[in-house]
Amino acid sequence: MTFLTDLFPRSSQGRSFAILVAIAMLVVGCTGSDNKNSGKPAGSSASGPTKAGSKRIILLNNTDSPFWDAARAGIKKAQEELKLSDAGFTASMDSNDGTETGQIEKLRQYGTQSDIAAVIISPISSTNPAIADELKKLKAKGITIGCFDSDLDKKFQEYREFYVGTNNIAGGKVLGTAAKLLKPQGASYVQFVGVDSQQNAIERMDGFTSAVGESYVQKDRKLDDADRNRARDNVRDVIAKYSDLSLLVGIWSYNAPAIVDVVKEKKARDKFTIVTFDAEAIAIQQMADGMIDAMVVQNPFAMGYESVRYAFAKAKGDQETLKG
Repeated sequence: MTFLTDLFPRSSQGRSFAILVAIAMLVVGCTGSDNKNSGKPAGSSASGPTKAGSKRIILLNNTDSPFWDAARAGIKKAQEELKLSDAGFTASMDSNDGTETGQIEKLRQYGTQSDIAAVIISPISSTNPAIADELKKLKAKGITIGCFDSDLDKKFQEYREFYVGTNNIAGGKVLGTAAKLLKPQGASYVQFVGVDSQQNAIERMDGFTSAVGESYVQKDRKLDDADRNRARDNVRDVIAKYSDLSLLVGIWSYNAPAIVDVVKEKKARDKFTIVTFDAEAIAIQQMADGMIDAMVVQNPFAMGYESVRYAFAKAKGDQETLKG
């Protein structure tokens, strides 16, 4: 894993620097194992037009967010560069509603249709047996199953053939290390995230906690179910509740702007150090404006591109790509 660190000058808030860390993407679990039905799709429901008779590669996200715009661009680029249409394939992203039930229903819909070659999912819950069961059923139909952005729990990883994304434990530790650089004396903190059932959320929060150590006190973990209004309300709640709170930790992409919005509203920037994971466009600008102290970012463009590349290679039986 590699890290790229940029320092942005910061004077408006009295801080000397901001920390931006980009974490290299990884691909694990992709092999050239036999799948007699590869390239013979069976199930679909992603949005967007498709050509008659084409086979579909679907990336199913966890919730609709601007974070996924770059992944969609990566999907589009992969379609063009890999010439999917020449081989009778399309690729697109399908958006979930932020619930486990939503993903389960979409997976069931895919199983009733006959044109799906691959489903790559960012599972909203890593341990939900119903999600795992639907993936198992799709795999039994000959559909290639992968995960991106967030993985399944180890007990269910046999149902997916590859994972494309970040080492989220390492990412959480990097964010925790940045927090320690900014507040070496320790701090009381709260972590904000959509749900604590998704593997990337679990790993980022646990990684952060392990990195900051005993001089840091976690006051709470606030969940918002991917509701941006609730995300802001959660920030208001903890600011009012914990008088010793001095560190705010955003785990999902929209948590950063939610934290900044409330800190601005309270005119409380000098009271809080703000560290976040993932970068929506507005959060990048907020960091440049001095409202975020440290940010760990991923490469969603590459997640989209590589997910399509590996699924397409699996469908074609391209062993060189699968072994690469």
